[in-house]
Formats: sequence, structure tokens, C-alpha cells
Amino acid sequence: MDSEINNRKLEHIDIVLNKNPIFIGKCNEIYESIILIHQALPCIDYDEINLKTRFLKYELNVPLMITGMTGGHPSTKDINEKLAKIASTYKIAIGVGSQRPMLLHKTSEVIETYKVAREYASDIPLIGNIGANTLSDLTIEDIEWIVSSIEADALAIHLNPAQEIIQPEGDTRFNKRILNKIEEILDRIDIPIIIKEVGHGLSIETVSYMSSIGIRFYDVAGACGTNWALVEMYRERTPEIKHRLALKLAKWGIPTPLSVIETIYTSPDSYVIASGGVWDGVKAVKNLVLGANLVGIARPILKALIEKGVEGVKDYLREYIETMKTIMFLIGARDLVDLKRKPVILNEPIKSYLIQRNIDIDRYLNHIRKNR
Repeated sequence: MDSEINNRKLEHIDIVLNKNPIFIGKCNEIYESIILIHQALPCIDYDEINLKTRFLKYELNVPLMITGMTGGHPSTKDINEKLAKIASTYKIAIGVGSQRPMLLHKTSEVIETYKVAREYASDIPLIGNIGANTLSDLTIEDIEWIVSSIEADALAIHLNPAQEIIQPEGDTRFNKRILNKIEEILDRIDIPIIIKEVGHGLSIETVSYMSSIGIRFYDVAGACGTNWALVEMYRERTPEIKHRLALKLAKWGIPTPLSVIETIYTSPDSYVIASGGVWDGVKAVKNLVLGANLVGIARPILKALIEKGVEGVKDYLREYIETMKTIMFLIGARDLVDLKRKPVILNEPIKSYLIQRNIDIDRYLNHIRKNR
């Protein structure tokens, strides 16, 4: 069982990089429907633009996080080490992949694949990671151990039912008893808990459940990037019936910008990370304009690292950040607070979607997002 899970981590990396299991949906149309207003006179100088923000107890240079990807297999130590060094260089946040292998195989070799991230990222937020569906098998002491072992600043609890239903070894225990366990963890753990999807988005209903027990941090991981149902489909062990089912889920989920709106509308005082295909600076700014506090990226970072090395990741991040600053300059946004007060137009199909979800668009755009 232990080696199976560790090997699965490697298999996932190979599929994500080489099989292109990308969400097939309307994300381009969604982003094109978010209209930012060009300002011929921005009333600021480009050099004035400030991307700094605070996350947890740290100041970040950019509202950006390398979201959790891997860990467990010995070969992933080098990946997490390099990613941590890059994150520290750019003063951005970083997460690790699911820490379940640490609990199943408590060897120093496995633990070091995660712990190395803190070793090289002592001055930035480090986010731990565990699956919600595994919580019933764990004690509070288990949770405390995975947090303390890597000196995590927060713990992401991920929800991934679409992945688990396709995964041959999938664990589909997602009943409401999970809420009781998360509430217990909230009471006992002295760091923030982040509720996170893995690529299909958070809804009003899910956020309502989580908000009712005190959750105030969310990573929406919307349906615009890596589709983990398709990742599982590409695995050799996946039965044919699961292949066909995964294809039916190729368009399943809530696109990232819509999930950002649903989450913030439901929990206006929450801290929201927009991830899920937010792979360029234009998409990043659009999610931040809509009210997100931070943007998360994973696959392009991993792909650049494997194919082009550390310098490839740095090139990607430089372009990403430069694009963000350019868009902010062209709409006259001096900083991230200013950005949320800039006008934005939501065209179809977003408008109809929000109306049918009973979201008051005027209240959201002109009050909720501007007061975050």
C-alpha cells in the first residue's frame, strides 16, 4: 500500500506533464467575458505599481502561490527543494502535495521529501496538505504531526471527489461527517485551515457548509486547468468503464472565475486563493479584480522545471509578473487594494450564470469585492 501510493505520485507527475489532461470547457469564453476597462491616462507611472501583499504572517512580493503538487516518493525531494528555493527567491507562497505518504510510511526518506520545502523556504508561507476523505482514519495527533514535521503555516484540506471516483484505488467517503472532523481540527490546530478543491471548483453550497463551521480560507482550484479525472483516466490500471466515465467529466466543474465569485459572495470576509488554470498574468489580474486575494499555479511551474530547469521557471515567473504589472498599469491600478476598486464588466455567459445562482451582480461588484 505504501509503495503503491508513492509510485502513484510519480505516475501522476508523468501524466500531468506528458498527457495534457487539461480541462475541456468554456474557460476561454469565461475569461473573455470579464472586461477590464483600458485607461489611456492611467494616472500612475508604471514604476509605482506595487504587487506586495500579506498572507498569514508574511509579506509577499507578489500575490502568488506555487500550489501543492508532490512529495512522498524519494525522487520528488529534488522537485520540492528547487520549488522552495524559487518561491523564496521571489517571496511567494508554496504548498506541498498530499502528506498521506508521510503517515503511511514514516521513514526519514519520505518525510524529507516534504520537510525539504521548509528548509529552503524559511521566510515564506508553507502550506501542508491532506485529503478530506482520509480524515476519518486520522487522529488529531496525526494532523498535528504532519503540520509540525514540516513547520507548516497553514494546512490545506483538499476535496477531490471527481478524482477519487475515477481513481482505481479511489476513496469516495465524502459524507457530511467530514465537517465534524474539520471542525475538530479547527478547534485543536493553531494554524489556519484552507479548504481546497483540486481542479473542479468550490460552490456556494460547499462554502456555506465550511463557513458554518468557521473556515475562512479557501483555494477554489476551479475547472480551467488540470482535470484530475482525466489524469486518473490515463493511468494503466484504470478500468475501461472508468475511462469512459472520465471522458464524460472532461467538462465537469465550476470555472475558476465563477468559483471565485461563488466563494466570496458566500463568505465575503474569507481569504480566497484563485487557482485552476490561472496560468498567465492576464487571468491572474482578472481573478484579483473579482476579489481573490492570491493566485495559485502548479502545472506550468512543474513543466518548466522538468523541461527547462530552474531558469525556465524563473523565466516563466518573470513574464507572469511583468504581465500582471502591465495589465494593472493599463487599468490604472496602483496596488492590490486599488485593483479591487477598478470597474469590471461581466458579459455572457457569466451574467446568466450568476443570475441563475441567485448572485446579486451589482451588490457583488460594487460592494462585496470593493470592501475586501
